[in-house]
Amino acid sequence: MMEMSTQDVFQKTGKGADELRTRRHGLSPRLRQLLILVDGKRDFAELSRMLPGAELAEHLAQLERGGFVSRPFDLHEPDADAGSVAAPEQAAPPPPPPAQEDLRTLRARVTRALLDTIGPNGDDFAIRIERARSVDELRSLLPAVLSVVEACGGRAGVDGFLQRCGAI
Repeated sequence: MMEMSTQDVFQKTGKGADELRTRRHGLSPRLRQLLILVDGKRDFAELSRMLPGAELAEHLAQLERGGFVSRPFDLHEPDADAGSVAAPEQAAPPPPPPAQEDLRTLRARVTRALLDTIGPNGDDFAIRIERARSVDELRSLLPAVLSVVEACGGRAGVDGFLQRCGAI
């Protein structure tokens, strides 16, 4: 198994984002849930609080070997068995425009609140939230999301979800 510390941070690769959109590679529900939670900000310790279980390290390693996630600041030489993970073409991608960054942050906050509130029951909506291309499109998903949150967590779940989401 690949070495992993509690401070390791993972980000989705293009292949990982494609898997969330298309389900082309047929990841298991647990791997898919983990892939949804990987956002380039949460470290291993935070992910382990969100998805407790002894197999978390192996699941992350499996996603990394499959090319679905990578460590954004991984500076060590690739292992011989890591041939399926492509090397980045550029040293660092250009920063996104400010409005896009705000949408990205908002999507991550709403997805985190949803999954923390109702767990894997929110996977399908989490994917739809991640696909939202504008704040208006994200807002249009909220009535259906709130309906599912209420069905799973009651009124208290809705209140907690809205509090975690903040202004949208």
